[in-house]
Amino acid sequence: MKSTSWIRKNWLLVAGVSFIGVHLGTYFIQRAAKQSVKSQSVGKQKSIE
Repeated sequence: MKSTSWIRKNWLLVAGVSFIGVHLGTYFIQRAAKQSVKSQSVGKQKSIE
């Protein structure tokens, strides 16, 4: 009997988990970018005053 690899058996699960992982990763990167932009704009306003 030929043994198939784990990824070949569960390729749909692997694809789904990686898809969700990529989207969560980009979501957190966007949140971090927005936070840094907010903190930079607050810092600029304080330096102007």
